[in-house]
Amino acid sequence: MVMATDTKPWERADLARLPDDGNRYEVLDGRLLVTPQASHDHQSVALRLAMALETYVSRSGVAHVVGPGAVPFGPNELQPDVQVIPGPMRPGDWQDFPSPLLVVEVLSASSRRYDLGDKLDAYVNRIDVRTVWIVDHKLREIHVFGRGTAPRVERLSLEWHAPGAPEPLRIDLPAFFMRALGTSAGA
Repeated sequence: MVMATDTKPWERADLARLPDDGNRYEVLDGRLLVTPQASHDHQSVALRLAMALETYVSRSGVAHVVGPGAVPFGPNELQPDVQVIPGPMRPGDWQDFPSPLLVVEVLSASSRRYDLGDKLDAYVNRIDVRTVWIVDHKLREIHVFGRGTAPRVERLSLEWHAPGAPEPLRIDLPAFFMRALGTSAGA
């Protein structure tokens, strides 16, 4: 006879006892989400987006950019590839910061289901992130989700206006992906 073993749901506090082995560990609704080390292309896209966002928000001082970082809420913790946090950079623990203005997740084979499913739902409906970009670097497009707006897919240009910034950020997506990935859009 086989007996089911009761296990307690995972909580954010449990993350501290996990190994530093290159995997990304997140907790959502009692489940442990494990993502293996990201690919070079994934990291290149995330880094270049973080750099563009940091250059943009630092001009007006309305926010700061980190990536990856933690977004704790209740017993949960998600770790987006990039996030824009309102206010200037300051010391503190992740739970001391307000909800991000923008979260960026770069898709990979191992994260696609969560990034476009449970994590997206948590960002938009539970954590109250204003804007979420889901980047599909293989298709060279960015899916944009936001509170009170219809989802859209951008392939040519992307615009985002941080609250309090004098002007929006504009990114030419074919040029961005060519710099980030080193090949032409048709390759």
